[in-house]
Amino acid sequence: MTTSTARSSPLWLLLAVLCVGPAAVLIRLANAPPITVAFYRMLVAAATIAIIVLIRGGRDFAGMDRPAFWRSILAGTLLALHFGSWISSLSHTSVANSVLIVTTQPVFAALLGLWYLREKVRPAAFAAIILALVGAAIVSGGNPKIGGWYGDFLALIGAVMAASYLVVGRQVRRTASTLAYVLVAYSTAAVLLGIWTVAIRSPLTGFPAMSWLWMVLAALGPSVIGHTLYNRALRHFQAHTVATTILGEPLVASVMAAMILSEYPSPWALLGTIPIVAGVLWAVRLERSA
Repeated sequence: MTTSTARSSPLWLLLAVLCVGPAAVLIRLANAPPITVAFYRMLVAAATIAIIVLIRGGRDFAGMDRPAFWRSILAGTLLALHFGSWISSLSHTSVANSVLIVTTQPVFAALLGLWYLREKVRPAAFAAIILALVGAAIVSGGNPKIGGWYGDFLALIGAVMAASYLVVGRQVRRTASTLAYVLVAYSTAAVLLGIWTVAIRSPLTGFPAMSWLWMVLAALGPSVIGHTLYNRALRHFQAHTVATTILGEPLVASVMAAMILSEYPSPWALLGTIPIVAGVLWAVRLERSA
């Protein structure tokens, strides 16, 4: 990693957290069937990235060989399963519960990285993950609305799929550019979620103008900017490190849920920001010093 990249990458990760954090609230505000929201989110994201790639003359695909292409499709499939399960969980549990559970993905990412990528994970990295998870539990656990087991289970499936998506993306990003990878992955996810939407007969039209606005915003902020920046970081950080930074999302989601949805965490939940920030900074510092 060059000096300039080493200095800027953590800042890009911070921006990614701030952009993805509001996703749960935007999805709730859309007031549309979960799978429909997931489909339109990925469709808008894929279309936006496609326009950017076309403007750049398609040169982003220069390093996309056949193995990387098929792995990108696999990543898109995992992303579709992540969105389908996690967004569905928001209809059965609170924003706080859902975001807390889905952000357990660093644990799964670390384990999958050991198995799939044969990457070494320092024992201290697991300690950093646990520290950040404790903070996430404090922040999100302060919400008094208790979700049902079904919603919590869907969020857990979302966590496993998200971790798998990051690990596969880490492998692809060793050779392929960010935009080429996310275009294939997002397009694959959009197609699969579209098929899913039609298969369960989830409505695709008839929503009020504000619902369309929230769905577009959920695509542009959390996906086009946030998730793309996460994928950019996979070139320089291991999957579990990127996943650990995602633990900052419960803080953003909980604050926005309180302000917009009146889902208030208890005051002591703010204490959770300390272990979250400490765990994230510790994980990033460990990898930068490796």
